[in-house]
Amino acid sequence: MFKSNKHKYDKERIFAIDVTGNAENEVFPTNFIKTSKYNIVTFLPLSLLGQFRRYANIYFLFIAIIQSFPIISPLNPISAIAPLVFVLGLSMIREAMEDISRHKSDNEVNAMDCTKIVNNRKVKTTWADLKVGDLLFISENEMFPADIIVLSSHFESGACYIETSSLDGEKNLKPKSAIKETQTLFQYREKEQKIQMSLNKSEQLKAQGNPPTSVLGDFEGSIHFPNGSKKVLNGKQLLLRGAFLRNTKFIIGVIVYTGEDTKIMRNAEPSRIKQSSIENTMNKLILGILGVQIIACALSAILCSWWLHKSFSQHIYIILEEKNYTLLSSIAFFSFFLLYNTMIPISLVVSMEFVKVFQCYFINKDQDMYSQKRDKFARAQTSTINEELGQVEYVFSDKTGTLTCNQMEFKYCIIGDILYGKSDKNNNVTTANSNNNVQHDPSQFKHSIFNFQDHILTGIIEGNADCQRQADQQRQLIIQSNDKNVSLEIRTQKQLIDEYLMLLSSAHECIAQKDKNSQITYQGPSPDEITLVDAAMNLGFRFEGQSANEQDFTILGKQKKVELLQQFEFDSNRKRMSVIIRDNGIYKLYIKGADSIIKARLRPDQPFLGFIQNKLQEFSTIGLRTLLMAMKILSEQEYLEFERQKEALASSDKREQEKEELANNLEKDLYLLGATAVEDKLQEEVPETIADLLKANIKVWMLTGDKLETAENIAKSCKLIQSDFIIMKYSETDLNKLRVQLSENKLTYQGCIKEKKKKSILVEGESLLILTGNQQLKREFTKMAMGCDSVVCCRVTPKQKAEVVHLVKDLNKITLAIGDGANDVNMIQEAHIGIGLYGNEGMRAVQSSDYALGEFRFLWKLLLIHGNWSYIRISEMILYFFYKNMIFTIPQFLYSFYSAYSAQTYFDDWYITFYNLFFTSLPLIARATLDRSVYYKINIRNEEYSDIYKKSTLYLKGKFPYLYQVGQKQTIFTLSNFIFWWGQGFVHGLLVFFITYACFDTELVNINGQNAGFATLSITAYTAIIFIVDFKIAIYTKFWTCINVVTLLFLSIGIYIAYFFISNFFRGTYSEFTPIYLIQSPNFYLIIALLNSVVFIFDLVINAILHEFYSTETDKIIKWRREFKQIAREGNVLQKIEMLQQGKRENGQRDWGDTFYEQILEERLKSERDQHIFDEQQAILDSKAQHYATSPVNLDNSEQSNRQFHQRTELQQIPHPLQNNNSKVINYQMSKQQQQNFKNVNEDSNINHPQQKRIYVR
Repeated sequence: MFKSNKHKYDKERIFAIDVTGNAENEVFPTNFIKTSKYNIVTFLPLSLLGQFRRYANIYFLFIAIIQSFPIISPLNPISAIAPLVFVLGLSMIREAMEDISRHKSDNEVNAMDCTKIVNNRKVKTTWADLKVGDLLFISENEMFPADIIVLSSHFESGACYIETSSLDGEKNLKPKSAIKETQTLFQYREKEQKIQMSLNKSEQLKAQGNPPTSVLGDFEGSIHFPNGSKKVLNGKQLLLRGAFLRNTKFIIGVIVYTGEDTKIMRNAEPSRIKQSSIENTMNKLILGILGVQIIACALSAILCSWWLHKSFSQHIYIILEEKNYTLLSSIAFFSFFLLYNTMIPISLVVSMEFVKVFQCYFINKDQDMYSQKRDKFARAQTSTINEELGQVEYVFSDKTGTLTCNQMEFKYCIIGDILYGKSDKNNNVTTANSNNNVQHDPSQFKHSIFNFQDHILTGIIEGNADCQRQADQQRQLIIQSNDKNVSLEIRTQKQLIDEYLMLLSSAHECIAQKDKNSQITYQGPSPDEITLVDAAMNLGFRFEGQSANEQDFTILGKQKKVELLQQFEFDSNRKRMSVIIRDNGIYKLYIKGADSIIKARLRPDQPFLGFIQNKLQEFSTIGLRTLLMAMKILSEQEYLEFERQKEALASSDKREQEKEELANNLEKDLYLLGATAVEDKLQEEVPETIADLLKANIKVWMLTGDKLETAENIAKSCKLIQSDFIIMKYSETDLNKLRVQLSENKLTYQGCIKEKKKKSILVEGESLLILTGNQQLKREFTKMAMGCDSVVCCRVTPKQKAEVVHLVKDLNKITLAIGDGANDVNMIQEAHIGIGLYGNEGMRAVQSSDYALGEFRFLWKLLLIHGNWSYIRISEMILYFFYKNMIFTIPQFLYSFYSAYSAQTYFDDWYITFYNLFFTSLPLIARATLDRSVYYKINIRNEEYSDIYKKSTLYLKGKFPYLYQVGQKQTIFTLSNFIFWWGQGFVHGLLVFFITYACFDTELVNINGQNAGFATLSITAYTAIIFIVDFKIAIYTKFWTCINVVTLLFLSIGIYIAYFFISNFFRGTYSEFTPIYLIQSPNFYLIIALLNSVVFIFDLVINAILHEFYSTETDKIIKWRREFKQIAREGNVLQKIEMLQQGKRENGQRDWGDTFYEQILEERLKSERDQHIFDEQQAILDSKAQHYATSPVNLDNSEQSNRQFHQRTELQQIPHPLQNNNSKVINYQMSKQQQQNFKNVNEDSNINHPQQKRIYVR
């Protein structure tokens, strides 16, 4: 509601680190947080202003204003003001409750306690009183009250650990550290509760920080010491507000950003309000209705003027004070405008809000979308776009963690030119060292799985004599520094393996955590990272932890420490990670990264490159994720020169960019050691879900950072690319070559169109960048991509993901993006519908999404069930709202022709007011919340045929995707359907008016012979309308619940009947004494019955025509479900199905569900045939067993006879699928031992039945 002033302080800051507690930094915002929109003074005006941003509210405000002028309005102004106040009041109360909650939250946060350091002592204060420059003392598990630069830690190294789950959802601990120079300045004396500083009172530290930004890891700063020196700071020293201090007893820090400048507040955006395409269409239709209303008012005003000029003089009993007929006609225009305003329903918007909230509730509570693995239900975080879930045309999906589990298994490693893991690739037995990775608690998720086993590699590492030959294999790899002053010679395979595993243990950003049993678990920025460190641990190279300048290891049981000098983090641009350590006096740079990145940085003539490249190609074909491992040796002079250049960046304005360039230059001339391959398995039911989405004509695009071959094979595994798809690839990075590739693919695409073949596109990120950068190529590529069934974009950045979504979104297609990581946020926010998965990469995706799911497979029900139902319900609700308002407005319009166009109301004021608010809204809300056309689950309690019922459910589920086109093609809420329903309202309104008028014009009402008065006519017509609209909604309701019955009978008709009797006592109104007269007249009941019968016959004829000539797939399923449920209830299902199918064959008929019936009958015949064969074989075996048992030759208990007896017994115990009706049909295969037994029995017993082997070897 307010414009934020958070960018007011966007400038670099230099401030003194205050030790006295009197920091005065007025230029920076205070640490007081205000997220609420209003206060007591501003709530009413600002909230009202917000409400009148809706055009409908402005319209009804205008109605209420002109209705307040007696000269214009024939109605009581309260009847217009009351519903407007009611509607606005509901919305304002909701806003007030939300804002009160925000006020309470703000007050709680601002009043939280923290510890400030004042004159070397700890002093309690509140978060709101903190300022930039204040020194803070933060204890373990305490939340940071502002963005802080860490100056000192409990650990001598300066290290500390934080958890940022409240910012990015990641529960992995992140290492931070104070720089050495500030760590030594502060010491905490626990007994004295005092902080000692190594500074004189006259000396002062100053800190510098870059302008505040929303990027969590972005920080460039420095500390200025009293001697004039300056030390560079970066994101490693920044502790963010809202994060927690973990595994560290205390830290001391200085506040750098407060209040609105903190990262968490910079990322706190107001909730996004999305509007669906149906609402946009509805708003346009409302404008069209407004135009019709104005035309009707103008027509009535013109006729009023005509009547005044032509006929008024003939009616001498009418007295008019105003003789200006033009003025009277102009006033009549506004009067008619008031009378016809019921064309636009005032309660439509509020009713839709209620319905969407209820729909979200059912999404949130759906047991079918509960993830046991995550212990999460689906969550709808916005309710404004439920119906768009049923209109999706394009789904954009991340791969890792979205389609795959993001739970990595270490499968293979290549060390030098030897592949390890191939001999035991199917072995699930872990090594002896793998007990640290045992998952004792099944509910506890582990990022990595270690089932890797290779006895040769294990033997080399452990020094087994059996593997000595392999360990001593010659290598002669000499790694030299660039200045050739230092070299490292790797002579044997054992030395190469040690260096390789040391790289895995050292080059990472993981944190080691120990439990009470000293078992280590690792937390890190990605599952890949954790998997490699975990693999090294299980192979004997155990990473114990690290500080700011040291790493600890246990290598084959021996302790080892190395000095950690530099660490260059992984990011989506670098696609690599490296460290510099000093190991036994040698400066080593270890690096791992994507193959394309590392290969470009290798020295020429790498001895292992060819072999590794071939293996990486093989790995990619089976969908494995690969990384290359390389290293480099630095001389001491080279490293010191690097340090000098890095220190020189302290005064630069572009420190981070120049530091990145410095690291880039250092990470060159590398020596390749090997590679790793890890598997990220597909999530449960991903292939089936994608196949059904494709059936529903939803185009699925996979956007991933993996290389093309890996992405292609994962796409094939999850049925994104199916066996009958024609694949077109874009992998060239040269513009001219890409044009040629585009031309070739264009011919292929046109051929697929002619032959009606399915097609898919694979495009690399660099090629995509060129294609979208050229307008001509962009048009041609987009046209082809839009016509493909699936598209795979690989090697794309997070920014490119959003650009791809925007490319399709601009073509007016409904898009959905789904992902689980922070790199998917841009894509999720760009799409019409954003879905975040509760994954292993934090909660950023969920926090940025419209809907949150536990697993990808739940997308099936969210779109094909909830989405489809929401579209149908909302569409029919809107159409019905306009219908019921049209039937109510037409009698008012027609009455003007019988009242000298005098703008008199046909209905009583309060009857008009309550029509939409109470009498007709609730049944419609109940129907729009609960109604469903058809469902795939069939629940019939008949255990005898439970297997058939399960198969019928699966059969229906397979057909459900074809129903999705109802929303995709927007077949319900269309202009033609709107005119059809509006036309029905018009016709029904005509019937109500003229039939009521005709009946009361000639008939007597009471026993005194008095003709019907105007009030009697009005209330009878009104009562008929109430019953008609309720009766019609009952006819169109497909799924009945007790809520529908209660709202229809009691909360609509019941409330109206109660009001009908109460209104009898309203003085000065149409209804005074009228209801008592009406209930005594049989004509009243007969007219209502007649009108409902006529309307029912009218609807019956229309529905018969629609079902006969415009039958839909849904109608066929509904018919089949009824038929099948009827058969199931009566019992003898198989016999009934057989009789039904026989009758259809004789008549030459074929219906929708016949395929299912034929499948059931075929399975029954096969079952009976197999049972017969089984019985024959059983009889043969029994007879042979009896023969052996009674034969004198075999009564000697010889070893041979015992052997044959046990072999026959084992064969008889082979399970048969027909022995259990509820068992699944699976293929049975005899073991080698059982096959040999079978052979022996055949030879010994001469059993040669032709079917015998087939029945057992199945």
